[in-house]
Amino acid sequence: MSLIQTLVLAFVQGITEFLPVSSSGHLNLFQHFFGLTPSLGFDIFLNTATLLSVLFFFRLRIKFFFSHLPQIVIASIPAAFVGIFLNDSVETIFSNYSLLPIFFIINSSILLTTKRSKGEKSDITILQAIIIGISQAFAILPGVSRAGTTIATALALGLSPETAFNFSFSLFIPASLGAIILGVTDLDLTSYLNVQYLTSFLLTFIVGIFALNILQKFLKHRQIWFFGIYTLLLALFLCLLG
Repeated sequence: MSLIQTLVLAFVQGITEFLPVSSSGHLNLFQHFFGLTPSLGFDIFLNTATLLSVLFFFRLRIKFFFSHLPQIVIASIPAAFVGIFLNDSVETIFSNYSLLPIFFIINSSILLTTKRSKGEKSDITILQAIIIGISQAFAILPGVSRAGTTIATALALGLSPETAFNFSFSLFIPASLGAIILGVTDLDLTSYLNVQYLTSFLLTFIVGIFALNILQKFLKHRQIWFFGIYTLLLALFLCLLG
């Protein structure tokens, strides 16, 4: 992998991990265009950088995380189940480029439902946490945004944009840690300890913080459905390419 390819993928990971357009789908897409075989190890390496972005961004929201710890634990179970028992199937789907348009269209459908959201609740019930957790497990598919799906589900359940945002990224922490733990056997750390990959790691971290700020602003104005238009157009473009 060349330096340019590494930096492009790092930028793509940083911006799409948090904007509701699916980082896994975009990484799959760019790796295909570069003629590269999707690398789960490289994805995990960059995912670690975005995890640090979230931890940095939410350092002042630590009270929210611990006050909702029971809901976070319960909501994390469905994704953990999929990651542990369906990991091989997910890897097969992840490497299948031809399925991306379908998953991007599903993502668009989910995001477009947020256009009429008017929720204002700040309390998250156990039942709501379970439903949001199931939606997060579904979003393991490449092309379906984890952030977009969990936030859209939270808004549909009547939660406020701020609560949906905070809970979605509170869920990201255990989900990301779980993905790193499950994929650590595919991650040869020694191959990433060089200037090229460490630079890409830093780029992903910085861009991730920038993307979180963008998403928060869009969500504050209840406009994340705009990203659904983007993924719909992207899906149609990919269909035209065949």
